[in-house]
Amino acid sequence: MSSMSDWWKDYLETNAQKEALKKQIKLDLEENVDITKLYLEHSYAVGSLSQKHQNILTKVNQHFDGKASHALMNRFIENIIQLQEMDRVYKANYEHVKLKQGFW
Repeated sequence: MSSMSDWWKDYLETNAQKEALKKQIKLDLEENVDITKLYLEHSYAVGSLSQKHQNILTKVNQHFDGKASHALMNRFIENIIQLQEMDRVYKANYEHVKLKQGFW
């Protein structure tokens, strides 16, 4: 009989440890979701930068000509493309975090 009671004791202890570990992991993940969500909300300024780049590009076209204008335009176009990619990545991350937070 002692071996049966030891088995149950071990079984219950193992299950209690598993549940405690699950709770700790869930708390850690929830904390990380909140931190990431706050970071994304406060660091996102890509949209207005893209519009500012468009305005600067228009002014470059008006005030420069030749190779300088072409080089500056290419650089601003590259920057706009990079900002659009950052915007896409931000939105994907934000939605992922938002969905994960709803899951918990």
